[in-house]
Amino acid sequence: MLQTFEGTIHNGHVIFNDGVQPPRNAKVLITVLQVEEEVPKTEKVSLLFRGALKDLSQAKKDQNNKEIQDLRNEWQRDI
Repeated sequence: MLQTFEGTIHNGHVIFNDGVQPPRNAKVLITVLQVEEEVPKTEKVSLLFRGALKDLSQAKKDQNNKEIQDLRNEWQRDI
């Protein structure tokens, strides 16, 4: 049976999260996950507008931001 434990490698030793201890003398497979940099989110999606959208009035940009946020909220709700 396979079990998965989360932890970090520090100075060549595996430090398990939440105080979990795997069985002693167990065979292991270690998968090292690539650390990804967190991309900062912009406050307003309209700041990313390019091309034809860059000349929109502020009111239209605010309306677009609201519509995009409403769509995001729909996707993030519990179903």
